[in-house]
Amino acid sequence: MISPVSSVSFKANPAAMPQDPISRPGSFSQPVAVHEAPHKKKHGVGKALAKLVVAALVVGGGLILGFKKNAFKVLDEAALKDAKFMQKVGNKLGKWGKSLDEHVWSKVTKLFSRKSEDVTEAAETVAETVSEAAAKAS
Repeated sequence: MISPVSSVSFKANPAAMPQDPISRPGSFSQPVAVHEAPHKKKHGVGKALAKLVVAALVVGGGLILGFKKNAFKVLDEAALKDAKFMQKVGNKLGKWGKSLDEHVWSKVTKLFSRKSEDVTEAAETVAETVSEAAAKAS
């Protein structure tokens, strides 16, 4: 007797038959075009750069706000030695927030202030910072 699980095939061309009976086309299967992968849209460099800038602004704003609201406390050397891990992380974030506040936020607010002396001083410091960054980049 022939076993129904036998690998012997009595059909004319066994190579033409699909080996997977579940995915072979039939009356209840979907068309082949549905199974194909959809084409992915390519995102431009501009969108990636915009996302990066927005993320940097959000992180920087969070650091400055955390420093100003004392959520991230800057510790002195004695307190830093006895600090736990999360206190050390808060100290580092506080230092970054303080640095951003001093070097970026205060200069931007001076740039938009109503006093003409502050505006010219802030514009000069911003121009110096930009020229230094350009010199380092080249």
